[in-house]
Amino acid sequence: MPMTDGQQRHEWSTRFARAVAEEIRGGVATGALTWAEADQLLARLRTVVEQALEPLPVG
Repeated sequence: MPMTDGQQRHEWSTRFARAVAEEIRGGVATGALTWAEADQLLARLRTVVEQALEPLPVG
């Protein structure tokens, strides 16, 4: 049964979120990031992703 575009986007976004979370946890575990820095990084990343997903104005 073929996947719909919505399913593919959902699966991609789930894998992306898991990869980002793993990298951030790894950064905290190695001392490269504090939890406060990780929270700030996630907030900034969320803003970038939301801007990337906003539809472009037509016209």
